[in-house]
Amino acid sequence: MIVWICTDMEGLSGVDHWDQCYHPDDNAPEYLYGREQLTADTNAAIAGAFDAGATEVRVVDGHGRNQNKGFTETLDARARRCWIASRKPVRWEGLDESVHCVAMIGQHAMAGTIHGFLDHTQIPKELCRFSVNGVEYGELGQLALYAGAYGVPLVYVSGDEACCDEVQRQFPHALTTSTKRGTGWETCALYNCDEVRVAIRRDLAEAVRLAKRHNAFSLPSPLNIAVEWAYSAKADRLAKAPGVVRTDARTASWEITDPLDIFTWPG
Repeated sequence: MIVWICTDMEGLSGVDHWDQCYHPDDNAPEYLYGREQLTADTNAAIAGAFDAGATEVRVVDGHGRNQNKGFTETLDARARRCWIASRKPVRWEGLDESVHCVAMIGQHAMAGTIHGFLDHTQIPKELCRFSVNGVEYGELGQLALYAGAYGVPLVYVSGDEACCDEVQRQFPHALTTSTKRGTGWETCALYNCDEVRVAIRRDLAEAVRLAKRHNAFSLPSPLNIAVEWAYSAKADRLAKAPGVVRTDARTASWEITDPLDIFTWPG
């Protein structure tokens, strides 16, 4: 039984500042602290997966700033590290038909979510809305759709309260663990890290045990993708790619037939 875990940083326990996720200096104390929290939350998730009977746990560092280098040397050695392909088409290593279920650690809410700590979709402060067939999805919804192409369900997410609310709206079968409560875009009230990590281990284990009860996420094809930017220059550039339709000054759209291409943009 293979459990595939994708991590992010904004929704981690202990993280309450932009610089802990995005500091440009790899050696900055704030960023190193963020990486430590990433590894600690991930280790709790790995332990939970093995508690539930996993025979293999695969983990991928999904935080773009980290460039696949976010985990510290204290990452649980039982887990297999996987990677995100930097070339097109974008593919997530280790996620295929052999996987039992998908979990996400340290996730954030989609762009425009009130009380979402560092809420965004793909590109903070630049992308306002990402829609599929007219319904808005964040990064967790996109990953659920990608995994669904292999018949693999998303069963668990940890993150701030707003992220957990998003999960319950769109994937009510999935279990969640709240790590903090957002009080503004860049402010939050943290929950006790030790208690959160105990809960991550417990809740993820329960989600893995229940995974067989849930269907993978899918949507009717073709999939119409629409991206609304904060300013029109971004749409200007995207609209030059073949197959892209400019729907208004800040929005461009295109169609895909394979859900695996949800993270592969034109151009």
